[in-house]
Amino acid sequence: MVILLFTCIPLAPKIGFNTVGMLMFLGKIAVFIPIYFAIRFFRQSEGDGYLTFAKGFNIGILIVVISAVFYALSWVVLYYWVAPDFPSKYFQDFITQLKLHGALQKDITDAQNQFEQSKKTLANPLINAAYAFTDPLEYGIIMTLIFTAVLRKKPPAVS
Repeated sequence: MVILLFTCIPLAPKIGFNTVGMLMFLGKIAVFIPIYFAIRFFRQSEGDGYLTFAKGFNIGILIVVISAVFYALSWVVLYYWVAPDFPSKYFQDFITQLKLHGALQKDITDAQNQFEQSKKTLANPLINAAYAFTDPLEYGIIMTLIFTAVLRKKPPAVS
């Protein structure tokens, strides 16, 4: 995710913000696919072929949280030092798209007000990092739930 972030964000004005959004979406999904293999590896090596849902979820969520921490730290570095003009360029593209699609002036003004409020909120690095931390969580949690459900295997009942 970090590599994708540092590659896509600076290129966004050149390749298009919608393209970057799609790449980031696909990247957030692809980056969590190894969770499947980690849970399966644990089931085979430590669980003797068995895995409870709770244990599998714990393994997956730990990977998700570690990934989200690195993503948040990377985003803060990118936001403040590598591409500090990214939010303004993104917003300008957003306004251009609104105008191209015939948005009312009221909608454009509302978007501008919302952007200014977001800019003030994200000026605080801790809040900015918190928002970035939660960004990949939803994908990671959903994928962890799916992978854990698929890989869960209870030991046979002892009679």
